[in-house]
Amino acid sequence: MKILILLAILIAVTSCFVRLRDPITRKSKNQYFEKLGKYKYDEGYLKVPIDHFSFTNDYEFDLRYFLNTDHYETGGPILFYTGNEGSLESFAENTGFMWDLAPELKAAVVFVEHRFYGKSQPFKNQSYTDIRHLGYLSSQQALADFALSAQFFRNEKIKGAQKSAVIAFGGSYGGMLSAWFRIKYPHIVDGAIAASAPVFWFTDSNIPEDVYDFIVTRAFLDAGCNRKAVEKGWMALDELAKSDSGRQYLNVLYKLDPKSKLESKDDIGFLKQYIREAMEAMAMVNYPYPTSFLSSLPGWPVKEACKYANAPGKSQEESAEQLYNIVNLYYNFTGDKTTHCANAAKCDSAYEALGDPLGWPFQTCTEMVMPLCGSGYPNDFFWKDCPFTTEKYGEYCQQTFSKIGYNKTLLRPLAGGRAFGATSLPSASNIVFSNGYLDPWSGGGYDHTDRVQGSVISVILKQGAHHYDLRGAHPQDTEEVKKVRAMETSAIKKWIKEKAKRSIY
Repeated sequence: MKILILLAILIAVTSCFVRLRDPITRKSKNQYFEKLGKYKYDEGYLKVPIDHFSFTNDYEFDLRYFLNTDHYETGGPILFYTGNEGSLESFAENTGFMWDLAPELKAAVVFVEHRFYGKSQPFKNQSYTDIRHLGYLSSQQALADFALSAQFFRNEKIKGAQKSAVIAFGGSYGGMLSAWFRIKYPHIVDGAIAASAPVFWFTDSNIPEDVYDFIVTRAFLDAGCNRKAVEKGWMALDELAKSDSGRQYLNVLYKLDPKSKLESKDDIGFLKQYIREAMEAMAMVNYPYPTSFLSSLPGWPVKEACKYANAPGKSQEESAEQLYNIVNLYYNFTGDKTTHCANAAKCDSAYEALGDPLGWPFQTCTEMVMPLCGSGYPNDFFWKDCPFTTEKYGEYCQQTFSKIGYNKTLLRPLAGGRAFGATSLPSASNIVFSNGYLDPWSGGGYDHTDRVQGSVISVILKQGAHHYDLRGAHPQDTEEVKKVRAMETSAIKKWIKEKAKRSIY
């Protein structure tokens, strides 16, 4: 879900900042964050075609999956996660709703990795070295992988599952895939939970290109941030960057890595962009309890961040420090980092943090062109970089992929909407689309209101961030998310019963 260029950059730079002061009393990490590795599964691989739509290419590769059958009973459903743009582990650890459902539904739990991500590399270490290899990276090929995988689990891998219902789950891009999985393969998938899925974020949709930063700004203002404090911070950075002494002050304040120190006034753009991305990310993961999904953060991190900007700074230095405290809450809440690299061009590739340096960028440069930009006041408290144009975006794509044979003709801004629907999904059924009011990606969601259309349900979590409902049950959960999960559970049970009735005949 930017999903998503933003995510890759964010994961890379979370190791960069040092706290100026502790926002809360220092305690051990284990007292704040959920224990990782609490879910157990068997890792396996399935042979799948590199090209599902060719009858003359018989090349196959190993697609990775995770499987847990601890609670499965013969005929029970298969809860199937459609893998996102990254390694499978993170999604398995942060989709606790599926794990919580398994005992109640006597279900098998399956996570299938998206091709070209994690360990599912079709051409091993050559997967990203040739544009002809990357040409097999697409959502439609991935959906075909999932369809083949679901049939494998139902007919071969899981005993007694031939008539089992398959329920798809996904969040963000994975949520888009889970919805499209149900729509494209309704004979294989019986229903889908599509959380925070920006299914209408395409160039030919009706989504305002500046809605992402509008929602980010709304979240921060509602949490107590002072608009003038933030905007004064940007101006302070610009002014301080004009002088040698000002740049030296910022280099020290932000603990900038020697490779990315501010050397001229033009360098300030890199620092500002990282601060902006941190604020955008905090809006995404604004959960009510401490988490470590994109970065280790306290509960309600946006509210915590706004404690540093509830009034305008009295000097340029104070305003710059306010932004430092906000961004450092995101990058280094645990306080164990020593330097920050503000300029990714002078450091290691941001995408290497995901292990897939060009995967999602390639998708956004071909079929998943998602218009995103800011327009400044009064829409948001960033700066104007609208309008988004495919011509300008094509230049970024050309620069990024030129070494492996990319050319601008590969940019197909209408491909996603044409393949799945840019403004409506008339063939959708048995899908719950959930979106959070606090989540900037909700701007491109299925609907912006609670609504039921046939067997398609749209629900808005007023206190929900990015796919909050897919997370596991937590003592500090809101009452709202408990009700949404209960509704989703009821829908899933209904789909399972419908599948059982069809199986009789």
